[in-house]
Amino acid sequence: MLLPAGVSLTTIWHLYLLECADDSLYTGIATDVERRFQEHLSGHGARYTRSHPPVRLLASRPVGSRSAALKAEAAIKRLPKGKKLAALDWLRPIGPVNTNHIHLRRNQTMNKSELIDIVAKEGDLSKATAEKAVAAAINAIVKAVAKGDSVTLIGFGAFKSTKRAARIGKNPRTGAALKIPAATVPKFSAGATFKAAVAGKKAAKKK
Repeated sequence: MLLPAGVSLTTIWHLYLLECADDSLYTGIATDVERRFQEHLSGHGARYTRSHPPVRLLASRPVGSRSAALKAEAAIKRLPKGKKLAALDWLRPIGPVNTNHIHLRRNQTMNKSELIDIVAKEGDLSKATAEKAVAAAINAIVKAVAKGDSVTLIGFGAFKSTKRAARIGKNPRTGAALKIPAATVPKFSAGATFKAAVAGKKAAKKK
């Protein structure tokens, strides 16, 4: 199998995205994402993650050569926070890549594009129509909850906002106490049918 110039099975570069303790995002590149993440956690990663401790790895994608990864990293970093994860979903490996040698964390998560594809198929809609429908549903829920209203979808669940009191957390890197301010946050409560489906059971019918 031919690979792009400068790329071998052991030197495939990945672009990755970290969520930090202060709710910011960090974008980086590495040939071994899991090892690099552990370096960030231990304080031996980038300068940014030393002052903004990471709490979890959000996503990673194989890109190809180091040069291609650096270009993709620069492009992602220029985006506003809300668009970074979506942009990472849209990235595709550059050149042929042997995915048997790559760990893709995002394979375990359905992204928005994949959801739209399923809605289009299940609803017998064009992809453009399905995309508008998904966006409209998400926007309606976000606007309602942002105003303090709740959105209840029988069987699926309910979306609402809730007050989160200020609390003392722990810095995941140093173990030192970390002040987390009070905030109003969105909350989702799964419905009975949803819970039963996840548990692999049929929802009990009410008599």
